[in-house]
Amino acid sequence: MYTKLKLLSGAAILSIFATPAFAQQETAAGTNINNQATVSFTVGGTNGTATSNTATFVVDKKVNLSVVAVGGPTRVAVGSNDQVTTWTVTNLTNSTQDIRLTADQQNVSIPLLGTDDFNVSNMRIFRDTNNNGQWDAGDAQITYLDELAADASVTVFIVANIPNTPGVKAAIVGLQGTVAAGGSAGSLGADLVATSILTPDSPTTVDVVFADDANLLDQLRDGKHWAFNAYVIDSAVVSVLKTSRVISDPYNLLVNPKAIPGATMEYCLSVSNAGPGIATGMALSDIVPANTTYVPGSIVVGTPGTGTCILLGTSEDDDATGADESDPVGGSFDTGTKTVRGALGSVLPSTTVNVAFRVTIN
Repeated sequence: MYTKLKLLSGAAILSIFATPAFAQQETAAGTNINNQATVSFTVGGTNGTATSNTATFVVDKKVNLSVVAVGGPTRVAVGSNDQVTTWTVTNLTNSTQDIRLTADQQNVSIPLLGTDDFNVSNMRIFRDTNNNGQWDAGDAQITYLDELAADASVTVFIVANIPNTPGVKAAIVGLQGTVAAGGSAGSLGADLVATSILTPDSPTTVDVVFADDANLLDQLRDGKHWAFNAYVIDSAVVSVLKTSRVISDPYNLLVNPKAIPGATMEYCLSVSNAGPGIATGMALSDIVPANTTYVPGSIVVGTPGTGTCILLGTSEDDDATGADESDPVGGSFDTGTKTVRGALGSVLPSTTVNVAFRVTIN
């Protein structure tokens, strides 16, 4: 089911990353509270006592729960499967209850999560069976929490597949908890129904009173609670632009040098990330072209944001190790394959990093 909405209230936005509300220990529903009074008196110099009957009432059921998304959006790649969002469900009712769980996708715009523009598939809910905070093979797929004790909290996961659709950015998902009847282990009880406010309190009957807050997709005091999170595509569009220029030649030196044998040429490779995600583990390689010789110590790897290819320094001299030249920011030259390498690391969106090196013309 995909619920289509357009606007999220300020209160609902705050509830997305709220901390679970843990109530103080409350008297359990169904508890009998008894009270008896004694009167002391004197009649004609004789002391006496009188004892009242026992007044008894039973504590009613105060129904409440909390569903909270743990952490921010889950960053995923296009076409990836079994991607996980994490949630915490807490039973704030003063008795043991079943909690029915519903995973859904919300076509909403949430400033903290983004704008929903693609649909996930194969959404499933798992309980963190081994309590390690991570979805793994030991976790059980569920549709409800069975016999969750009062004030107990459980971690659950929504696991879903991401479509192989270029250009998409975010899918907003929700998890709803609904308080259901407890008392029968191994089976889901019926959703609780509040006792009518038109019905007087019965001292011998456990009435049901909903005490939960309103949220985006549920009403005030309806025994339900929603929370929201998102899958955000962490893709990156990377491009490389390579240019060359003459630095000097043996005759004109630095004055309008020409690309003649013996001249020094500088190559500049500009690596750009157009986003929207961060490109990680980026590594550049370039084989020195035929009819040229690499200039030892000439590799310079820029830092993020570098926009020019002006050599600022040199690195260590060559030796005979094969991958034998490196500088402090990740450049190296492999003499065996005549390959220049640059370790660029993580490149932020809308950022360019440059790698420069020099050769001489044979």
